[in-house]
Amino acid sequence: MLHSHPLPSVFLFTQILGQLVKLKQYFAVISLNRQMDLIGIVPNDYTLNTIINCYCHLNQMGFSLSVLAQFFKSGLQPDIFTFNTLINGFILENQVAKATALFTKMVEGGYCKHDVFTFNTVIKGFCIMGNNSAAMQLLRKMEERGYELEPDVVTYTTIIQSLLKDALFVDAMNLFSEMISRVERSYIAVERNVELSKGIFPDVPTFNVLVDALCKERMVVEAQSVVEIMIQRGVEPNSTTNNSLMDGYCLRGEMDEARHVFDLMVRKGSMVNVYSCNILINGYCKKKKICEANKIFKEMRCRELVPNTVTFNTLIDGFCKAGRIREAKELFS
Repeated sequence: MLHSHPLPSVFLFTQILGQLVKLKQYFAVISLNRQMDLIGIVPNDYTLNTIINCYCHLNQMGFSLSVLAQFFKSGLQPDIFTFNTLINGFILENQVAKATALFTKMVEGGYCKHDVFTFNTVIKGFCIMGNNSAAMQLLRKMEERGYELEPDVVTYTTIIQSLLKDALFVDAMNLFSEMISRVERSYIAVERNVELSKGIFPDVPTFNVLVDALCKERMVVEAQSVVEIMIQRGVEPNSTTNNSLMDGYCLRGEMDEARHVFDLMVRKGSMVNVYSCNILINGYCKKKKICEANKIFKEMRCRELVPNTVTFNTLIDGFCKAGRIREAKELFS
């Protein structure tokens, strides 16, 4: 095709490049683009965006920026996809300062209209670096005059996860409450015939992040309140939610409550898995309730769940600590 006359149009080549990108053949895309240059096929904005994307995936940001320069030399206008790709590329290389500088240049230079993805990418970078205050400042900037963007569930979840990672539970809960309040205001707006803000409502993974972090800190009462909010808003807790709750109760030694969550999962038809059983078995063993642990082990077989290494190791350790060596040996064999 490269040697045919007349030469194929750039549009045909960009279609091929797009297909190669979907197959993650980034080197092949760059190689084909070089051959296009050699035979005189002039790239369009889509071609250049595709090449930038490939260099970003290959962690070659210097080459990505050289392609950006090619935009201006060719008289083409970089768009939001161009800048978002470059910013994300810098974030992937942990070059947050360069990502922020490009973000500022994009906004102040008026090259194109920023979007929520742009902000979310930079916020992710700040959170990776542990700079929660900068992430929060950028969240607040989204709503300022001139930006007027609505933070979405990704915005909030990214910052909440970072706050939880740094054990800033009060700040995380406050931000979570803010997200819920936004949803409620959106519902009121709908009643007043104003368009519903999209993408703000927390999904199951967002709730689960908060529930899991609280449970790991034994803050089960707070975690349970988050679960209640889920249910009130029509979001059904899944096995991950309930496993986190069980784990939280087990960490506090509250085995009756943990078992209650397990039984509730069974009654509601939630997916009880090996991990669910392992949590209870471990909790019972730590409380030296080896008979209860063994009972869960036997229930696993009835539920057609296959015990794994963690299951056996936990039970064997529990039997040994209870002085029931014979039963431990039977499990081992």
